Amino acid sequence: MINLQELTKEQQTELLGKAPVPPLYYKFGDYEYKTTSKERVLSGIDRLDELIKGFEMGCITIWTGLTNAGKTTVMTMITKQTIMQGEKVFYFNGEQTKDDFKNNLYKQSVRKENLKAVRYKKTSIVDFFVKDEEVEKLNKLYGNSLFVYNNNAPRTIEFLIEAMEEVNQKYGVRVFMLDNFMQIDTKSSDEYREQKDIMEKLRTFAVNKNVHIHLVAHPRKTDKFQTRITIYDVLGSSNLVNKAYNVISIIRVDNLNEDDTEYKRLTKLMAREGYDITKSSSILEILKTKGERCGVVGLVYDPLTKTYKEQEKTITEEDIKKVDREMEAGAECPF
Repeated sequence: MINLQELTKEQQTELLGKAPVPPLYYKFGDYEYKTTSKERVLSGIDRLDELIKGFEMGCITIWTGLTNAGKTTVMTMITKQTIMQGEKVFYFNGEQTKDDFKNNLYKQSVRKENLKAVRYKKTSIVDFFVKDEEVEKLNKLYGNSLFVYNNNAPRTIEFLIEAMEEVNQKYGVRVFMLDNFMQIDTKSSDEYREQKDIMEKLRTFAVNKNVHIHLVAHPRKTDKFQTRITIYDVLGSSNLVNKAYNVISIIRVDNLNEDDTEYKRLTKLMAREGYDITKSSSILEILKTKGERCGVVGLVYDPLTKTYKEQEKTITEEDIKKVDREMEAGAECPF
């Protein structure tokens, strides 16, 4: 007698003449307790990976922040790190041209000495490009591991999911970078309802295919003096953040007012993690995670290679304990 449960879905479909209906419930003793870690990809920023426990498969991470906060820079950095870990990446880039995207990714992938300066005609304008010998190496690294959505194709969620399905099935792509949510075309006048539908389709895809989706989502219009985003400021708010595993905000320190109360609070949050805010270029603030806990990570920016690296921790343990005592208990994670 044939046991359907021992056959693959394809074999079951062929035998039954239709797709099998999944069981509506399981008996708790029917599946074993697993002691292996979930599959995940790391960001390359050690403290971020510790706090969120890496980017687990089957999940969505939302990245948010004000204009020019560095969201795209972080996305291309994670793309590089993902491919360096042996994964393949699909990238939907709604704002950059394909040439700018490739040049920025390549510059992030080399050291400063591997860049060449090119003067624009007889002006004082200088552009930087990767040296020819390095380009050949990067072509080999990214050529068959990175798939970029063609912006000349329709940018609706249906076409996007179709492309994601294809690269997942044909090439085994498991990490998807969508930059950004607002570049996905909507068709109805009910914008929030359609955003909810798009997010539900993305979440279903992440769960069913056991992949990780990085999604850039701009904040809603905030007070003109507001420089720190909360989880409630993310565009489409509950529609998006409720279905995300992680929500991470990027804050540029040079946009902060040192006399503002938020700056002072961020100073304490940074000190609590061992960082000196005055030595930071940007801050990653984890607004929601199902990983270890929420927190902040200090970053230092290199404008030449357009890359961030984790800031060196300079605050002493004694100072951290002092700040800890001053902070309100239980105020770490707002969601």
